[in-house]
Amino acid sequence: MFVKKDKNSPVDESSEPEAVNTPEPDELVQHNKPNVQILYETTSAIFSNQVIVNSGQDQIILDFSTGIISDHSTGRHVLPIQSRIAMTPGNAVKLVQTLSGVIQQITAANQAALAAMTEDTENGTAAE
Repeated sequence: MFVKKDKNSPVDESSEPEAVNTPEPDELVQHNKPNVQILYETTSAIFSNQVIVNSGQDQIILDFSTGIISDHSTGRHVLPIQSRIAMTPGNAVKLVQTLSGVIQQITAANQAALAAMTEDTENGTAAE
C-alpha cells in the first residue's frame, strides 16, 4: 500500500495510487475504505545517494546507501548498505507510480514558482 499524505492529516488506506491529474493533489479520493492513521515507530531518515536493485521471481529488494567510502591507505572502496526494503513486484509497481506522481507534482510546482519569479523580475517587482 502506498499513500500520499499531508503530514498533518490522517490518511485513508488505498490499494490504488493517487491519480496525478486529480483536482485536489493533496487529497486522496477514497471509496468505501476505512480511515487509517499512520503511526511512525521511528522518524529518523537516512539520505540515500545510491540504490542497488535486486529481484527474484516474487520479490524486489532495494538496498540503499549514502555512497561509496574510500580507504586511501588500502585503496579499497566500499558501498555500505544502510537500509534494505523488500517488496512484491506488484507493490514495486505501485511505488513507482506513486513516486512518479509526486515527482510530477514537485516539478510542476517548481516550474510555476520559477515562472512567477521570472514574471516578477520582468515586471520589476522582484523582492529585494
